[in-house]
Amino acid sequence: MATSKDNATSWVVLGVVTFSVFLEVGLVKSFSVLLPDIKEQFETLTWVVGSSVSIMIGWGSVIGLSASALVNRLGPRVCIMMCGLFTTIGLIICACAPNSLVLLFGLLLTGFLYLQEIVAIGVIPEYFDKYYNAAVAVYSCGAGFGIISMPLLTQILLDIYGWRGCLLLLSGLCLHSLPCGAMLFPIQTEDKMHKDTTNLLRSKIGSSDKTNSNENDIPDPSNISRLFRDIFCSPLLTKLSFYAQVLVPAIVWGYTFTGWLIYIVSFSLSNGTTMREASIVGTCGGIGLTAIRTILAPLNQVMTYKQLMYTSSLVTAVSLALTNFFNTFIGMCLMSVLFGAGFGILGAELYISMKVITREKEYLHAVAWANLTRGFAAITSGFLTGWLFDVTGSFETSFDILAAISLLTTASFGFEDVWNYFKRHKSAPI
Repeated sequence: MATSKDNATSWVVLGVVTFSVFLEVGLVKSFSVLLPDIKEQFETLTWVVGSSVSIMIGWGSVIGLSASALVNRLGPRVCIMMCGLFTTIGLIICACAPNSLVLLFGLLLTGFLYLQEIVAIGVIPEYFDKYYNAAVAVYSCGAGFGIISMPLLTQILLDIYGWRGCLLLLSGLCLHSLPCGAMLFPIQTEDKMHKDTTNLLRSKIGSSDKTNSNENDIPDPSNISRLFRDIFCSPLLTKLSFYAQVLVPAIVWGYTFTGWLIYIVSFSLSNGTTMREASIVGTCGGIGLTAIRTILAPLNQVMTYKQLMYTSSLVTAVSLALTNFFNTFIGMCLMSVLFGAGFGILGAELYISMKVITREKEYLHAVAWANLTRGFAAITSGFLTGWLFDVTGSFETSFDILAAISLLTTASFGFEDVWNYFKRHKSAPI
């Protein structure tokens, strides 16, 4: 009989997770291509549309805190299908929006795509053990494929159907989350499922001996308080390693990647490229991201995840800082490749870091907290980067800030190492 992990079902589930990551990153990249047309349609400022897209990310991350409760209540299969349906409806509303306020409402529904990604990624440890690092490298490539393909696809659809028709077609793509979610097979074998069912029946029979049998059908109000206690009183929040190795890199991820993802096309246009060339600049980031993640599994064998995250921080900061100097088409393409490689390491190693410092039952909570932190950072980046452009007329200051934020990972890891060093020496016997 097949083992409970690393079997054929696990690799099918990995395909579903990869598709979820592809949609999450690819859709934001599509909005970066559509941003100039939407801005012109509603006669508004850059920061208004950019902030709306970042609010979509932030809102999706906030509702991601409910991922653990929803998975326990409905199961990951139903959650992913439900999120795909809400995302589809949200994109249809965006396509029909008469003003920026209705557009924002549609984007809030589209934010369920982030809950879908959190649920999908959060169940990976249940399916993989021996090949966990390889699984992370594979589904992380979904982000690269999204950045490579979605800008070009969006540009083609934009030229033919306009931005409203483009969003309607993208909503059809998101609707594929329903059949993908249906493929999320339970990991248990038949024997294990029978055993779990028997234990559940025995526990219900035992509890009915002490209480009225009808009480089992009455929802327990303490479940809600228990949910909030599990989320906000989690032991994770007392660990320095969780802040240093998860939450701070999540801030870097949310701020730098969102700022780059939303505004790189507008940045390229401000430097004199055509719309198609600007889309290619964004696509180059996906090439760098995909390339590094194809060799990430071997890299994890020769370098620790901390060493890789240090490298990611430095590479990302250098690429963003130099983007202002190499602002020709070729130069921006090269810097995008370098940025994609840097972020490709961070986005994957962050989940490996969570796996190392958390227990399996805490993993989904860690993913939810990381995405919540990323969401708030993304909202800040979407507003500030767009606002600075509207005020100064260029993205130079914004990209310098993005580069500085990238170095927070290095500072965070360095602080933890120094703290642990003094803590060890303080407790050492004299």
